[in-house]
Amino acid sequence: MKIIGFIEKNLLVPVVLSICLLLTVSCTASPATPPETNKEEPTTYQMEINLLDAKREVAVDSQGKIESSTEMASADGTISLSIDSDTILLDKDGEPIQLIQATVDPKPPSPPEDADYVSSVYDLRPQGAIFNPPLKLTLSYDPDELPQGLREKDVYIAFYGDSQWEMLHYKQVDTERHRVATQIKHFARYAVLISSEQSAPAPTPDSDPIPETDRVNVVYFHRANRCYSCVYAEEQTRYTLEIYFNEELNSGWLTFKAVNLQDASNAAIIEKYGAYTSQLFINTVTGDTEHIEHVPEIWQFLGNNEAFSSVIRNKVMKALEEID
Repeated sequence: MKIIGFIEKNLLVPVVLSICLLLTVSCTASPATPPETNKEEPTTYQMEINLLDAKREVAVDSQGKIESSTEMASADGTISLSIDSDTILLDKDGEPIQLIQATVDPKPPSPPEDADYVSSVYDLRPQGAIFNPPLKLTLSYDPDELPQGLREKDVYIAFYGDSQWEMLHYKQVDTERHRVATQIKHFARYAVLISSEQSAPAPTPDSDPIPETDRVNVVYFHRANRCYSCVYAEEQTRYTLEIYFNEELNSGWLTFKAVNLQDASNAAIIEKYGAYTSQLFINTVTGDTEHIEHVPEIWQFLGNNEAFSSVIRNKVMKALEEID
């Protein structure tokens, strides 16, 4: 019996030690790493832009959102597209676009009865694609094709859909480089046209319109001889207002005006704003009080569409809040 007791006593010690060791290890070990989730990050692919065989690839995520702003023109400069970062581009089935392509239509439809072509007709595909926000389309035109007596600033871009041409009312006409820009919300056939009927020149006001209600007037001053920076500033300001404040523009709460500093008829408004070179002003009108603010910081962001627009948006939003 003593032998059995001795064996049981000596066997019990290592068993107890083993149990204690296991408990110690389990208490000091780091907690288990949680299992990885199946959450997938949006994948990125390269979407091709092909404008008359000039090609470029841009990064787009799996939701159809372009990762950075891009501007591309055909080799001959007759057509260009500008796409802001975070723009979503989807085809008619709601799927991300793989290819944007522009070609010259070899058999274009006839122009409207009251208009003439002053450019080629461009077929942009895929048709039925939708964008948010709209893209900026710029087309060149031939000034030699203008009917006698008609002015370059009267050209416009139209698209062909449902068997007829439809004018796009928003436009930016550059008579020095003979091109016109607009905003498009879908792909179709596009061309630069001009009315075949001569219109009387519109009078040029020499000052801001007398406000009937509180409003915000955005005024851009420029010289007759314009450089790239000057033209860019006006175009990007106009584009920003049309994209982000279209409702306010249509209602009259917001106005935009470009003023030639070297036009004698603009003397009153030039004196009022104290303008002397290419400058942007925001005038907040409340009753009989006008608060004119110079916006010089735009020049820090030339060529950076997103940053430039951000400055304009923030300034205009603040001004509109003051007249609410």
